[in-house]
Amino acid sequence: MKRHFEVMGVVSLLMAVLMLVGCASELVGDASNLEKLEAPTGIAIHPNGRYAYVTGSNFDLDYRASDGGALYVIDLETDQILPSSKHMGSFSGNVVLSSDGRHGYTVTREDDALVWFEISEDGSSVFCPKAKEDSNSLSKCRIILNDDPTHIAITRSFRESRVIDHQGVEHTKRVNFDLLMIAQQRNARVTAMTVMEDENGDLSFSHETASYVYSASEVLWLGGERFAVTGRAARNLSIISPAISADGKVLGLYANQTVNIPSGGSAYQGRGMTLDPLKKNLYLLNQYPKSLFRIDVTGLAKDDLATDKAQVSQMMLLPADMLKIAWIGSAEEGVLYLTSVADDLLYIVDPKTMEIIKTVELSDGPYDFSVQGDAFYVVNFLASTISKYDISDPLNPVLLKEYLKTADAAD
Repeated sequence: MKRHFEVMGVVSLLMAVLMLVGCASELVGDASNLEKLEAPTGIAIHPNGRYAYVTGSNFDLDYRASDGGALYVIDLETDQILPSSKHMGSFSGNVVLSSDGRHGYTVTREDDALVWFEISEDGSSVFCPKAKEDSNSLSKCRIILNDDPTHIAITRSFRESRVIDHQGVEHTKRVNFDLLMIAQQRNARVTAMTVMEDENGDLSFSHETASYVYSASEVLWLGGERFAVTGRAARNLSIISPAISADGKVLGLYANQTVNIPSGGSAYQGRGMTLDPLKKNLYLLNQYPKSLFRIDVTGLAKDDLATDKAQVSQMMLLPADMLKIAWIGSAEEGVLYLTSVADDLLYIVDPKTMEIIKTVELSDGPYDFSVQGDAFYVVNFLASTISKYDISDPLNPVLLKEYLKTADAAD
């Protein structure tokens, strides 16, 4: 096993000790270096395909915890980090964008926050509208959630209601909003949030939290207003929806179903999830034991109250600890991509036979990724680079470019 995997174990232990004694937020040091990509954990691509928004985690506390993390704006044409990059809290999760590419969201565990930002029309800059124009920080664009928010999923939704104006004429009122579901690692918490924009362009936030999945680690949008949430010390996968009022306010959360995961132990370690294009099967990565579950979710479309709407249909043992998963290709001929930070490999799995059909060597520490048409972007946690692959042939991904690669990273 590579030396860096041992180093990660030491770093993980150090970070855990610092967080337990409560001193992480008291460390004195510098803010993050916005000119150098370091320890990336999340990536999203602007709809125009030119700009990447990447979260830097400050995982080993090289910088002070309060603003040692970063949101980098990277020009994929010029291979440069742009000056509009921003400081934020440490231990970031993934990053998601609104459907129109005008707003973005991430979470930072160090300050228990959802971090939001606005994006310029051309995608080249991000900013916090509550801060001064020359501010290089997102600290004023935070919603404190507590309980270690770690992962976020997004969709666009709305509410319609009939209203009567002052002249007695009835109209349809429509409220549009971004709908976020956030997994939190402490106290089994999950938060639903709506984000609405008024006529002046100002955003308002409504959110409620409930306890459903112990040590929640990842959330996946299933369609409509339904989400799947997994946990790192859980016994089940929960299907969760929010209750939302006519004016777009979150009233609470409720569980559509709880799916027991037969891991052979008292708890499984839920990692990445993905859904096939036909929304028939959900695929869930498990760390203990190292495995991949296929879960039949066709019954979730039913309106009855049956308790077996979703159920595990197959379990496949894996040779390494996998972190993220995606469906690549068409609904009929697609494959599963599984990334492993343990051995720097991409595993390609046939979802029909649940067998590994190929492995591809990746860069150092592949972490999160984003799929944009035939382009597959991977952020490399240890190399501090971004790799772009052509996946027009899903069985044969071709490395096109590694962004921000330095002489140090090449050694």
